[in-house]
Amino acid sequence: MGLATPQFHRSREIRLAVALCLGLCLDTTAPAVASLPQTDSAATEHLDRMTRVYGGLVGDSGPEDPSALAGEFILVASELAQLDRSALSVAGRIDYDILDWRLGLGIAAEMEEELTPYELELLRHTGERQDPEELHSFGLREVERLRGEMAALVARYDADVDLGEFLDAARADDRLYAGSQQELLRHARSTAAQIRSGLSELFHEEPDTGFQIVTPGDRRSPRYMAWYQGPGRGRNARGYVVLNPDPDQVPLFVLDALLLHEAEPGHHFQMAWTTETIVTPSWRRDLMLTVYVEGWGLYAESLGTDLGVYRHPMSEFGRLNLEMWRAIRLVVDTGLHAFEWSPRRAAQFFADHTALPREQINIEIERYAGNPGQAVAYKIGEQRILAMRARAELALGPAFDLRDFHRVVLRHGPVPMTTLDEIVDAWIESELTVPDA
Repeated sequence: MGLATPQFHRSREIRLAVALCLGLCLDTTAPAVASLPQTDSAATEHLDRMTRVYGGLVGDSGPEDPSALAGEFILVASELAQLDRSALSVAGRIDYDILDWRLGLGIAAEMEEELTPYELELLRHTGERQDPEELHSFGLREVERLRGEMAALVARYDADVDLGEFLDAARADDRLYAGSQQELLRHARSTAAQIRSGLSELFHEEPDTGFQIVTPGDRRSPRYMAWYQGPGRGRNARGYVVLNPDPDQVPLFVLDALLLHEAEPGHHFQMAWTTETIVTPSWRRDLMLTVYVEGWGLYAESLGTDLGVYRHPMSEFGRLNLEMWRAIRLVVDTGLHAFEWSPRRAAQFFADHTALPREQINIEIERYAGNPGQAVAYKIGEQRILAMRARAELALGPAFDLRDFHRVVLRHGPVPMTTLDEIVDAWIESELTVPDA
């Protein structure tokens, strides 16, 4: 039997308010607003109120009084609409308007078509309407593509073992796991230092804010393989990459890809860079657009190829395992919430295609059940960024500089993919029109 999405989204009034609020949240991430100075206190105050309302509407527990919260959103939005339009532009240089309600109204119109609760969750995490059936089919194609690449790699590594046997063997081989927390940390810190040494080849600027790789002292902490805690404010702020305290849950062969995602040039790099370089209200710096933040994290894993990180066959195998993990999310998340998959079926699909520890697989299934649509956004964001890069490489040819592309993608902070498409296309156009020296 399929898993249900929180019921409060079924209220038409609340669904409409969430849609409009989401539209304003996303529209206000346009480049003009990315440069909105902190001194625009009236706009910032209203936007902060609006994001709090949005958080209340879509929070895990649901609002205590959804009708009142929806009414507050309407009030805040109306007040925001009365602000001086010129205060929300960037000296007239960019014709983006914070009061452009196209996205919000478009979502509201779609609500007339009665989106399912799951489709609304997909919209919330990706910023665009998604067809669960198309996502499921795309995920299956990606699984087959990656399975072919993994099988080819295994054949080169050990021609006498098929992929299924290799996955089971890798999951159970003690030699592929650290013997202690200290050994795991040594491997991770050495890997992060190696990655950091090559970042100047891919980026013009690197954040000054440092990070530490740690394991939590409390074993009751989250059981994920790893997670990132962003830097706070202040001179001594730093980020933290937190590894699972149980070394049996973190295969050494995934460390390269895992740290590219969680540390540099993934989450830590992106969030620290945003905090240090973008002058904008706090709500913009802290905005968690899953499709952008996690899309960048997954894209960062692919940069290991540019950095020459995946030299050992098992490191490449680890990269393919983590990419397979994200492709499986498309299949399993849609399977659970749109196609009545059971958790048992979802877990078995996972085990058939990756070498991840069984406990991690079960944790993943619990996560997808409780947060519909979130896991789908990783692959969608990564695919969009890769498509933008390919488009820029084709258009600019030998003039393409990967460091320039990364600066363009990062310089406005988290934005919807539709906005990022516009930003990248505008940059390509500007590069094509620059006269030869």
